[in-house]
Amino acid sequence: MRELELPCSISKLVDNLQIVQFVWQGIPIQLPKFAVYAILDAPVLDSHFFRGGRKMGLIKMGRYRIPVIDPFKGDIDLAPRHLVVISHSRANRFGLYAYPADHIDETIELSINHRSIRRIVKDFV
Repeated sequence: MRELELPCSISKLVDNLQIVQFVWQGIPIQLPKFAVYAILDAPVLDSHFFRGGRKMGLIKMGRYRIPVIDPFKGDIDLAPRHLVVISHSRANRFGLYAYPADHIDETIELSINHRSIRRIVKDFV
């Protein structure tokens, strides 16, 4: 039995899940590739703002304003080497946010039956 239940119409088409792994402050973070909107190298933060006592960055891309959030609830003081822009949606609403990264690893493929798949995709399906 698969760890991740996909709709019947596509479940037979998928044997592997692509994972984007990046490192922030020495800790690897894994996200499903379908949730990654873009990877930006050498980003420039347009401004900073405070939310919940945390300092966050903000980048502007066209009509989007994308908050840069530390995944470990720290402050974003300086522009990181890379940003991983993540897309999310709820009902008919779409949004973007970004995590900082010191290093981006190559895309990893895991079997859809791998025991880690459920943990990696739980926030995105």
